[in-house]
Amino acid sequence: MPPRQNEKVSNQGIDPGRVLAPTQLLAAVLVLLVVSVPAFITGAATVGLPGWVPGMFAVAAVVDVPLTMLFVYQLLTRHRQDILRDDAYERMATLAHRASRGLDASLAQAGVDTESLVAGTAAVDRQVLGYMGQLEASVGALRDLSLAEAVPLDAELNLGRALMAERRWAEAAEHLDRYAGEADAGWEVHYVRGVAHANTRGGTSSDIAALRAYGDAIALLPSDAEPDLVARLFTYRAAAEKRLGRYEQAEADLLLARRKATADYEVTDIAYNLASVYTMAGRRDDALTELRRLRDLDGIGLVRGHLDDYFRSLRDDPDFREVTGISPL
Repeated sequence: MPPRQNEKVSNQGIDPGRVLAPTQLLAAVLVLLVVSVPAFITGAATVGLPGWVPGMFAVAAVVDVPLTMLFVYQLLTRHRQDILRDDAYERMATLAHRASRGLDASLAQAGVDTESLVAGTAAVDRQVLGYMGQLEASVGALRDLSLAEAVPLDAELNLGRALMAERRWAEAAEHLDRYAGEADAGWEVHYVRGVAHANTRGGTSSDIAALRAYGDAIALLPSDAEPDLVARLFTYRAAAEKRLGRYEQAEADLLLARRKATADYEVTDIAYNLASVYTMAGRRDDALTELRRLRDLDGIGLVRGHLDDYFRSLRDDPDFREVTGISPL
């Protein structure tokens, strides 16, 4: 006896209401194929009359697979959000938009800008933390629903900025990378993205990511940019090249930066990076020249934290100790 119109069919293996993720949808379609294709083949082998029926079943068995896969492709691309749209999606998407706007406003109110993020002086308040928590939760929920593309792009940017202010460098870099990969990001986004990757200190991969981000920032920098800003970007890119052992590239960027720099911070940072590049490249005399310059700029303190890496080859050199005032280990 067939079920009544409103009666639930209890022996069905797939409940459409529970198909919420693309992988579940694909599994449902594969089950359909497993059932339908053998049925068509069986029909072609057993049904004899009328004569055109076996051929029809055979054609259906062959065509069933590509047509079904084309259908799945359309659902998972053009109509993906529509078929997966439900109350949870609507709630999380709405919360993500609201939290992103709130986070953007609260970051501005807290004085978090590009310069403070790069300098590491940005500080967040309770309001920023509240919106950041809401946004992280809603973005995470959307990804759990396999709807990462539904995450607003401004949410990725604002989360990245807030996480940088919290010194959560690796997480910040991840969100900023997502934003830069989808949006027409400006030089400032690439600038802070480079700083996030550099401060992650995750080895070669993060250093290469920082190098690329600084390169994008330099490429997009306006032609009338302040000379010291230009100097800083080339210096930061040189620092990434230095970590990667690309000493000639680092030297070229630093010498270009020196022609632009006028501010004390830039001039000192360039001397420090040149001293470390020359030391690592085995150019002792050039390194000592830059160290003397750095001493005159009152920047020798930058050297003390890198006696075991950048300045390892010179740390026991008498002239190095004389210039820097650092006692032998």
